[in-house]
Amino acid sequence: MSLIGWPFPALVGTVAVLAIIGLVVGWKRLSRNRPHLIAGRIFGILGINVLVVFLAAVLLNQQFLFYASWTDLANSFGGTPKQTMISRGGNAAKAATVALRPGQGRSITVTAPRKLPALPSSAGSGSGARITYTVHGRLSGITSTVVVQLPPGYNQSSATEYPVLETFQGYPGQPTQWLNVLHLGDAVDSDAAAHQLVAPIIVSPQTEVPIGVDSECVNGGGGNPKVETWVTSDVPNWVIQHFHVRTNRQSWATIGLSAGGWCAAMAAMRHPGTYSAAIVMAGYYKPWFGPYYRPFEPNSPLGRSYDLLTMARKSPPPVAIWLESSHADRDSWPTTGQFLRDVRSPTAVTAKVLQNAGHRMSVWIDMLPEALHWLGTNVPGFRPAK
Repeated sequence: MSLIGWPFPALVGTVAVLAIIGLVVGWKRLSRNRPHLIAGRIFGILGINVLVVFLAAVLLNQQFLFYASWTDLANSFGGTPKQTMISRGGNAAKAATVALRPGQGRSITVTAPRKLPALPSSAGSGSGARITYTVHGRLSGITSTVVVQLPPGYNQSSATEYPVLETFQGYPGQPTQWLNVLHLGDAVDSDAAAHQLVAPIIVSPQTEVPIGVDSECVNGGGGNPKVETWVTSDVPNWVIQHFHVRTNRQSWATIGLSAGGWCAAMAAMRHPGTYSAAIVMAGYYKPWFGPYYRPFEPNSPLGRSYDLLTMARKSPPPVAIWLESSHADRDSWPTTGQFLRDVRSPTAVTAKVLQNAGHRMSVWIDMLPEALHWLGTNVPGFRPAK
C-alpha cells in the first residue's frame, strides 16, 4: 500500500472512526471507578487522539510529499536513497566562463562606488555578520527585506572583493530559510575552510511580494509586482553599491529550493550576463502559481517567456546548473525530467537524481555540501586559488 495514495489515509481514517465508535459504545462499561476500567478510559481516549493526529500527519504528507514512499521514510532513520548522477548539455566549467557581449543578458546596471557606506553598528566588525536591511528597488518599485551574511574575514575598509550567492526561499518561507533552516552559512564556511570554495557574500531577498503571495519571482502583467526585476536587478545593484563584491558573471550564482529552485533557475537562465551558475534543489522549470495569484496566463506571450523548458531546447544560455530531484517528487520531477531531456549546450546541467526521496529539508541539507563543492570546482569566481 502506497504511503501517499488514498487507500492508506482511508484505512487510518476508518480505524480512527471505528475506535471512536467502539469507545462510545463501551463507555458505559468503562464508567465504573475500578482501576482497570479507569485505565481503559485513559488508554481509549489517548488512542483516539493518537489516531487523529496520525491521520492529520498522513494527510499533510500526502499533500506536501515530505516522505514519498515507505522506503523514503525508512531512509530518514539512517538509510541512504539510491541516486544517479546525470550530465546533460555542455561542460559546466566552460558554460560558466563563456564571454558574453557587453550587456547581453545582464541585469546589473550600476558600477561600484569609490567609497562604500559604513556597515550598520549591529554588524560589529563585519566578519561573519548577518544584517537585515529594508531595501527600495528603484526599477521595480518594490520595498522589501534583504538579509545579508558576510563571510569570515570581511572588512568594509579592505579592497578584497567577494563572490555573491543569492538565495531563494521555498513557499511559504522567509528570506532567512537558507541560513536558519539549511544552515547555508555553516556549510559555506566548512567548504571554505577545506579550500573547496571561496566563501561568498550570501544575499537573501524576500520573494513573497506582498508577504504571503507566491510570486514565483516573476514580473506580473498589468499592475502586478515586478519581482523578477527586484531580485535580478534591484537587489544586485544594491549589493554592488554597499559591499565589496566582484561584478563579473563568473562570481555570481543563485541557489534555491522548491519554488525557490524555480526562481534560482529562472534568474540564471534569463540573466546569464549577471549569473553564471545556479543550484536548484527540487525545483521546477515552469512557474507554478497557487490558486489566489495569477499574474499572467501560461499561454500568453509573457507566460511563454518564462517557459525554461522551451528555452533549454531552443535558445539555451551559457549557464552551469547543479540540480537535485527525485523520481518520487511529484512537485519537481515532471518538469525536471523533461528539462534533462530537452537541455542543449551551452547550458550545462549536472543532476543528482534520487530514488524514493521526498520533498523535504533533510534531503536538501544532505545534498548541500556536494552542491557547494561543485560550485567551487566549476565556477571561477568561487574557485579557491591554488
